[in-house]
Amino acid sequence: EEEEDPWSPAAMARRIRSSGAVKRCRIVVGSRDKMSHPTQALRLAEMLGGDDDDDDDDGVTSEAGRCVLKVMEGCGHAVPMEAMRLWRGDVLGFLDE
Repeated sequence: EEEEDPWSPAAMARRIRSSGAVKRCRIVVGSRDKMSHPTQALRLAEMLGGDDDDDDDDGVTSEAGRCVLKVMEGCGHAVPMEAMRLWRGDVLGFLDE
C-alpha cells in the first residue's frame, strides 16, 4: 500500500476536519477551471463536511453550514481576477452570514 502525501488536498482536509478548528468554510471555483476542476473542488468540500444540497445549484453545503462550494460560471482558475466584483460580493456575503 502506497503512503499518502501528507500535503495532498485529501490529507489536509482530513486534518482540518478532525481538528475541529474550522467551523465553516467556502470553496470558490470557476466552472472552466482546468487546474482545479469543479469536480475536485466538490470532492474537497465533501471531505470538509459538505453534503449535496438540493435547494442550491451552487454545489454542496452541510446542514450545519460547515462547507459550501460555490461554482462561478464562466470563470477559469483565477476567479478573483476574472470576476472580481462577483467574487468579492460572494466572499463578503459569506463573511456576513
